[in-house]
Amino acid sequence: MPTISLDGKWDFIADASGSLQIQDLASARNARIIQVPGSWQSEFADLRDYAGVGWYWRSVQIDELQTSHVAILKFGAVDYRAVVYVNDHQVGSHEGGYLPFEFDVTSFLHAGENHIAVRVSDPGAKPDEVEGIKYAEIPHGKQNWYVQTSGLWQSVELDIRPLVYVGVVHVSAGAGGNFTFSIHPMNAPSDASEGSTVEAEILDPDGRIVWKGPENVITTKGVYMFSGKLSNPDLWSLSHPALYTLSINTSSGEHQSYRFGFRTFETRDGKFYLNGKVVYLRGALDQAFYPDTIYTPPSLDYLENEMRQAKAMGLNLLRCHIKVPDPRYLEAADEVGMLIWYEIPNWDKLTAKSAARALETLQAMIQRDWNHPSIVIVSIANESWGLDLDQAADRAWLKQAYHKAKQAVPGWLVEDNSACCHNFHISADLADFHEYDSIPDHAADFDRVASDLATRPKWVFSQYGDAEPKGNEPLMLSEFGNWGLPFVPREKPWWFSRDFHGRTITLPEGLEKRFEDYQYNTLFPDLHALLAATQVHEFKSLKYEIATLRSQPSIQGYVITELTDVMWESNGLMDIWRNPKSFANDLGAIQQNDVLLVRPVRRNYFAGSGAEAEVYFSHYDNRDLEGAMVTWDVEGTSLKGTFPAPAVAVGSSGKVGTITFTVPPSAAPSRNVLSVRIVAGDKVIAKESVDLYFYPAAMPTLPPPVSFHDPEGKLRRLAGEMQRRDYFETDSPQAHPVLITPVFDDDVKKALESGSTVILLSSTPVTIAREVKIVPRSEDSFDGNWVSNFAWVRKTAPPFNKIGFDTLSGFETGEATPGAVVVGIPPGEFQDVLAGEFYGWIHSNVGTLVQARYGNGKILICTFSLNTPYSTGPYATFLMDELVSYAASGFSPKFDITPQDRTQHTTGQEAGVAAKPATSH
Repeated sequence: MPTISLDGKWDFIADASGSLQIQDLASARNARIIQVPGSWQSEFADLRDYAGVGWYWRSVQIDELQTSHVAILKFGAVDYRAVVYVNDHQVGSHEGGYLPFEFDVTSFLHAGENHIAVRVSDPGAKPDEVEGIKYAEIPHGKQNWYVQTSGLWQSVELDIRPLVYVGVVHVSAGAGGNFTFSIHPMNAPSDASEGSTVEAEILDPDGRIVWKGPENVITTKGVYMFSGKLSNPDLWSLSHPALYTLSINTSSGEHQSYRFGFRTFETRDGKFYLNGKVVYLRGALDQAFYPDTIYTPPSLDYLENEMRQAKAMGLNLLRCHIKVPDPRYLEAADEVGMLIWYEIPNWDKLTAKSAARALETLQAMIQRDWNHPSIVIVSIANESWGLDLDQAADRAWLKQAYHKAKQAVPGWLVEDNSACCHNFHISADLADFHEYDSIPDHAADFDRVASDLATRPKWVFSQYGDAEPKGNEPLMLSEFGNWGLPFVPREKPWWFSRDFHGRTITLPEGLEKRFEDYQYNTLFPDLHALLAATQVHEFKSLKYEIATLRSQPSIQGYVITELTDVMWESNGLMDIWRNPKSFANDLGAIQQNDVLLVRPVRRNYFAGSGAEAEVYFSHYDNRDLEGAMVTWDVEGTSLKGTFPAPAVAVGSSGKVGTITFTVPPSAAPSRNVLSVRIVAGDKVIAKESVDLYFYPAAMPTLPPPVSFHDPEGKLRRLAGEMQRRDYFETDSPQAHPVLITPVFDDDVKKALESGSTVILLSSTPVTIAREVKIVPRSEDSFDGNWVSNFAWVRKTAPPFNKIGFDTLSGFETGEATPGAVVVGIPPGEFQDVLAGEFYGWIHSNVGTLVQARYGNGKILICTFSLNTPYSTGPYATFLMDELVSYAASGFSPKFDITPQDRTQHTTGQEAGVAAKPATSH
């Protein structure tokens, strides 16, 4: 029987006053054409941020209906409230923006041309209430982060069906071959004896009939129920997503088919199992926003290709983030073999209305999506958005919602609240947490969270006495990630001028201008090179984080934020156009069932010192590793070794050994790659490599004289260590030693006025001159944990020309990570920023080593942490030594920060800062 697609061109008009009536549409001015499926935000630039009422309408030609047929008008999803009219008669209404609804419109149709109209009401940011619908009380997900979706964003069709037709069909099929399915007939008479007969067949993936059900199987409630068992079914799995087909034929002449898979997903003893085999979940957050169509995916092929790309990068799970996706999304996952974790879209405040809407949404998700073998986890809340878990009532609701969901979805895992920060779980099937850290700057923080999570800490669950931990929920870090900017096209996309709630740091627009203004063309050949470098940085960060997680035996999975960039948010593994970032192949190599993990105790080593790296093996493949060996070598040296790999149980990770060696002599700092492999026979099972940095152990030759001004003794250790490294005071009265200080007080200012050269080592807040200030990185998003920071050095110029391994610095700088930044430097003066950072889309451009003139003197403002690691940390030691040499070299900055009202002084003695030995006071 025919299905008439109503996708395509509709008429549309925005009704800001909400005053239009159905009869006004025929003569409405300013109507325009809209493509369905399509939201008005995706179709019209001037309506991107419009919230309110909009009308869709079109006509359709139909033949006269037979009396034995009905016409069902079906909507995939309309956001948010829809009132539907056929031939100017209201046929029904629906509330909820993500799931399907339908109306029997048989009595409203006639042969020939028929008119269909939909009045849509949807609140947003402004106004946040439309016709009594409060945005805070409806499931909306992250539309308010990027752009809203309003209107007919999924397909519309008119189905001509028999009077008694097939409604909801649910199939349950486990890995053991047992199956049940239920068929809900619509318009069936209450007397079962008068109902239609049903024939059901199951076809295997090759189209062969493998089971055929009897006729007239019907329950007293009018639902047809079938059950049976297949011997040795072809299971739906990640590597072989076998799909069977349930074919239904009714005596009324209707034929319907439904795809499903035999699979079992469960947890046991803190691990995940797919079809009885342990599986490590390697996921990515997927917000399912599309570059032109926003919420609406372009096609099934598009989705399948996207998921194949995800699998090529080693992913086996997508967490469709607080959005109920288009059903084609789940169809693609079924076909490709991708596990899906999906979530109820969040609301903003728990009220009676929002609570009811959340559970109604969950029930509709289950009804629509039950047959998809790809779905394995469903979440009720994310980061307690829309809940206040300090309130007993909200916690009680969440617990109740979890138990209701468990009763409704026996084949899925249920997540109560995907937790982060100061929120937690109440009752859940997995114990997950979120953590975002700038890497390498805050790598230690990431390690601490992972180590703590691995112990199943009490803080994962509510400490109010109402939690229901089972003690065996699998542990996951279900959000973490870092930015890497995409390659942007010449013609900028419409979202380039949009940011996140007015936070300039997230604004893409002006990227090229900032590249030029802040003189990044002196660091990179062009903008493309800078963007490429940020992608390399993203990968190095992810590689470190993944290794941290997989070296913890009790952590059984993770979810990277995120699969694709979403407009301004650039932490995707692919850009928003679904182009994999430059590291896609390398990422795929480290996201496998079996991976080797190399964890150096340190990254920097002096020649002659002992280097050490722990080696772990994460083993989730069934291959036999008996007799396997670990081999290693250090690039550019004769260092190498081999040792037996101890057994690691399938479904766990463990330490397999420690690599130790003495760092060989070197004439200059160098980067050396430690490569490690685990080999069974002649086959390399897994391999990994990490960068190590080797430094000469020699003292500086005739270091320049230095003195310290340290009234609070903050640099006492540094002064002592520098004295031990032969820094001294010259006897020459003409000499001007380099003054090192942690403060910027009147004495330092006077010394500068008198012509001294000063190295200011500080992370303490202070105003240097005009707008130039030292600001702790804990302020104004300078920590880089959310919108990533990209630290850079002028690697070909002093003081970094010996230790500047990359323009965007990496793990070599970890021991000297700046605790503060220098703000207020005009773009035109950035030639005198010797090291700095930018954030996100080249915003918050700051310095970490800045040179400037001040009065008759010169100052080097350094926020690198050099005091504590000096003499023990090779990078910090070399940087400090090179910094002093540079300060004594007669450098000539152009940037002048001399105060306009300065007081003139003539000598350092008059300034009250005399030349002193390398000791601190």
